[in-house]
Amino acid sequence: MYLHLPPMFRWVLLPLIWSSWLSIAQAVEIGTEVTLWVESGLAVATSQLSGRREIPLGAQEVVISSSTNGIIGIVVTSRRLLGFSSRALTWSKKELDLNETVLERKILPTFSLIRTDRHLYGFRGVNGLWLEEALGVREKVNRFHSNDYGAVFITNERLIGFTPLLGGFASKPLAVHERIVGVDNENGLILVSTTRRTLVFGSRLSGWEEFK
Repeated sequence: MYLHLPPMFRWVLLPLIWSSWLSIAQAVEIGTEVTLWVESGLAVATSQLSGRREIPLGAQEVVISSSTNGIIGIVVTSRRLLGFSSRALTWSKKELDLNETVLERKILPTFSLIRTDRHLYGFRGVNGLWLEEALGVREKVNRFHSNDYGAVFITNERLIGFTPLLGGFASKPLAVHERIVGVDNENGLILVSTTRRTLVFGSRLSGWEEFK
């Protein structure tokens, strides 16, 4: 699929695409560094650099899922989100709200995203930090697009982007009658075309770039 932008905008975006590839290509290509398992009330992770690292589980805490990819490992429990980074060499945790339900999980080589009925959570493998974005009371996620360099959630109210390099989630509101007409996902960029504009999100962009 080709990027449907005027030629002048392609020249502006090409250096950004190239710098994005250089910044995280190594992490994408290394393969899985982390091994995870659960034993005797502990979640355990190992990597070549960290050795064995443990985090205790609560008495009534149930492990729902665990997975690894690239430099990170993620454990989802009935109470928390647990993330391990082979770069930070440690576990970090994010408490879930009471009765908060995990709906979707995506783990990529340098970051992971978890969607619940109340929040979007992102785990950044380069420094082992959890980030979060609250969803509105009537906000619903309709579509999700991702690649190794970033991800975009499309809701009924806005576009929400996340990459392993930005400080947090980047949001772009949609107008009342603005409709999504297409999404291109290629070369480290995610382009969202609407009835009013084209919005571009990528690893080294400072949030969303907008073209009329």
